[in-house]
Amino acid sequence: MITKSEAVSKLKKLSEIITKSREAYFNYNRSDITDQEYDQHISEFAKIIEKHPELEYEYKVLDQVGAIPNSKFKKVKHLTQMHSLSNAFRNEDIYNFLKQIRSFLDLPESKSIDLAFEPKIDGLSLSLIYKNGALFQALTRGDGHIGEDVTENARLIPDVPLSIPVKIDTLEIRGEVYFPNSTFRELNEELKRKGRKTFSNPRNAASGTLRQFKSNKNRNKNLCFFAYSVGNATHQLADSQAMLLKVFNDIGFKTNDISKVFTSVEELLQYYEKVFSMRTELDYDIDGIVYKVNNFSLQQRLGFRSSSPRWAIAHKFPAEVSITFIEDIEIQIGRTGTLSPVAKLKPVNIGGVIVSSATLHNRDFIKGLDNKGNKIRDGADIRKGDWVTVYRAGDVIPKIKDVDISKRNLTSKSFVFPDFCPSCGAEVKVDKTDSAIRCYNFQNCDAQVIEGLKHFVSKKAFNIDGLGGRIIEEFYQKNLIQQPADFFRLEAKSKNKLNLIEFLGKGWGEKSLQNLFHSIEKAKLINLDRFLFSLGIRHIGENASQILAGYFGSWDDFYNAIKAGISKNDRHFLFEIEGIGQLMVTSLIGFFSDFKEREKLEDLLNYVKIEKFIKLSKVETAITDKKLVLTGTFNAFSRAELKSICERAGAKVLTSVSNNVDFLVVGQAPGSKVKKAGELGIKQVNEEEFKVLIDYNL
Repeated sequence: MITKSEAVSKLKKLSEIITKSREAYFNYNRSDITDQEYDQHISEFAKIIEKHPELEYEYKVLDQVGAIPNSKFKKVKHLTQMHSLSNAFRNEDIYNFLKQIRSFLDLPESKSIDLAFEPKIDGLSLSLIYKNGALFQALTRGDGHIGEDVTENARLIPDVPLSIPVKIDTLEIRGEVYFPNSTFRELNEELKRKGRKTFSNPRNAASGTLRQFKSNKNRNKNLCFFAYSVGNATHQLADSQAMLLKVFNDIGFKTNDISKVFTSVEELLQYYEKVFSMRTELDYDIDGIVYKVNNFSLQQRLGFRSSSPRWAIAHKFPAEVSITFIEDIEIQIGRTGTLSPVAKLKPVNIGGVIVSSATLHNRDFIKGLDNKGNKIRDGADIRKGDWVTVYRAGDVIPKIKDVDISKRNLTSKSFVFPDFCPSCGAEVKVDKTDSAIRCYNFQNCDAQVIEGLKHFVSKKAFNIDGLGGRIIEEFYQKNLIQQPADFFRLEAKSKNKLNLIEFLGKGWGEKSLQNLFHSIEKAKLINLDRFLFSLGIRHIGENASQILAGYFGSWDDFYNAIKAGISKNDRHFLFEIEGIGQLMVTSLIGFFSDFKEREKLEDLLNYVKIEKFIKLSKVETAITDKKLVLTGTFNAFSRAELKSICERAGAKVLTSVSNNVDFLVVGQAPGSKVKKAGELGIKQVNEEEFKVLIDYNL
């Protein structure tokens, strides 16, 4: 057993870590440690207090909720305390949770207890106070007792009604503000373009946006809000959690459609596993599931502990980490010449996915430094042969969390970043705009050319099916494809006495070849924004391509303006376009001024037809201010393109069908969403009917 002096020392250290982490998380939108690390510290703290309860009042970490607000926003005391939740990490903890409830209420095993099941959104808690049906005030959680007045920012969130049909003196509705994953990447791209600091994750983006002292209308409109409970109210809206969510929907709030009620713990835990496996498909981050006693009268009887309710618990998802060792460190070259180090790992299972490589980001990360020169991993560098802890960031991208120095071979050597490009041998240099180490031999570096070709055929560009990365590499090595126009010459080569099937070898047959030709032929017709994106111009991403396409309207107008600007040495006209910054202009002028790039472009223009940018009628369309869900595949549009059209028309595209949806747009081979839409009586339209709705003319 740990001694009292050891306990005091450990509690002091843990208290400092936890307090600093809370302040960073709640006040500065920064995660200094992972959620799993934070939970581990809390758990360790609780175990020590359990053995030395006399120290509980000296270190009141477990009673604290959030952090004391310290921003410029007005501080307001909550009408009732906003509690946090106790955590569960094992199925056994859920059975104990129910056992404690039965014990507290003196309920026999024969008496069933319904539990409401709700995803734990990784966002920002928000309290909305309505006076006689009108939004009066919006407060962040703060430390649970005092929050920040963010009313003006909250008014800009589409999911927050400014008025509701419940005319009572006071109604406090609580929920979670989040930033959709679908727009998070676009936001960071925009911030990067403007030379501003990006957000590390959607939760920080939500917090940073809502707590921005000067509101940003465009960014706030991207925020979403799920309502999940009532705080203070002069009238009770419902007698159960399930009924409350229905009432929320009826009065204009959005609730999570994954929510359910279970009587059986076994069924509840089965659903937990199901949601855990499908969470990457959601448009928001969740880090666990919240279980609540469904019956409000039982909730009232159970009451609260100092910082958490007895009637609710958060079942956290397990940390997706594994330990393996680095077999090698390789340098990969991207299409813009950036040298990116990658750890080649002994294959390891992380959350059901076999991981064999992990990004090492850049030279500083390998050295044990962050982008500001501060130590990470206690300054430990990363070497070939090291044992490392690997996790999947956002359950997608494998990254290295830590390195075990104690297992390091004494003969191991620090990794030396190359001075010359591994692909072409050209000297590499540090890019002053982003500190990346880059090869500038763009046109003669095989690695960059290949990556550029992969980008050209990608889904958001020409979207040519049947051309994966391996195939493009093979085509390039066999000198079949050297530049974009070569894709459109493949079929002619096949007819001109070149037996492609025999030439390509194993894996190719007549059917696969004809399918490829068909996909290439179909791709010859392309919209302007996708064409601009396909060129792979540095700093000109999907969003910038849409901005340029929307401004010029047609390829001829764009290309003629660019050529005229270059000949007159005038780039001022590009700076007049909202959303186009210095780096983008420099990249555009540099690309189109390059003789070789212009030559390849002119060659490509012989094979493709570039459609004008899709413009909707100036008057409102039938989908303006409507909520839509897309299902299936479409002939005239890619999924990303269709989503963009809807958004430009003032509609909101959702990922799941619920009562809030106005239209289901049905393509070919639709999924289960059709059945659900039918059950809910939601209007369904096919692709042609959708074109009519948006006044789209072919």
